[in-house]
Order: sequence, then C-alpha cells, then structure tokens
Amino acid sequence: MSNNYSKSYVEVLEILKYIPKEDLEKVPKDIMYTLKKCAAKEYIFKINKSVPFEEQNLMKETKAILANFFRDYWATDFQREQILIKEKQDEYELENNKIKINYDKVFKNKKIEGKPKTEIAVTPEKKWYDKFLNYIKKIFKFNK
Repeated sequence: MSNNYSKSYVEVLEILKYIPKEDLEKVPKDIMYTLKKCAAKEYIFKINKSVPFEEQNLMKETKAILANFFRDYWATDFQREQILIKEKQDEYELENNKIKINYDKVFKNKKIEGKPKTEIAVTPEKKWYDKFLNYIKKIFKFNK
C-alpha cells in the first residue's frame, strides 16, 4: 500500500473524530475497519483547532477521501447529483485537453532532424502506343 495513503488514513481518522455521530454511522463499517487497519502506525496527525478546516495542512489523498465520503454518505440527493455532474464535466474537459495537447505535440512544431530525405521522381507510365513508337524508332536506328 502507498505510504501516502496510509498516512492519509491517519488524517481521515483524526478528522472523523470531529464528525457528528449520526453522520459517522453512515460510513460503512468495513470502510472504517480498512482505514484503521491500513493507517500508518508511525504517523501522527492532530487537528489544529485554532486554524479553520480549509487551512489545515491535509494531504491531497485525505481531501479526496473526505470528498468521496461527503459525496457517497453525507450529501443530499441534490448535492450528490450536482457533484456527479461536475465530476463528469471535469473528466470530459480533462480528456479533451489531453487530446488537444497530444495533437499539438504530434503535429505542431515538429522538426525533422538528420539528413533531408531524397525525393523520388515519379514519372508517369508511358502509354502503350508511345512504347510501340519508341520500339519502332529503335529498330530503324539500329538498322542504320
């Protein structure tokens, strides 16, 4: 398991101590068990009560876990719907940006390094009557 996640589990468990009991009971027991089991034993995290929650020094993994808890267990139906719409929109924009960036990298500012490629001259194929006339001319020149 990632060290960051095991540390973030410690942070989540500490934050959950401040959640009202009725909200905490909405989180499935198996998830709580996993958090406790996989939390880093050597990592210590304490909430600074004098600092607003938004300004707490939390890991990005902790914020993601708490956001998922809110979406899945504590949000109203309307809030959950709005969050899911926003997530889909963000995912769509991210995919569009990836595609745009990849095309830009592939097709723009592309430099050709090394020796220039030699071009092959393509001559149109001669028609059968031109070949025949050339053949006849060769015969007459040959006989001279």
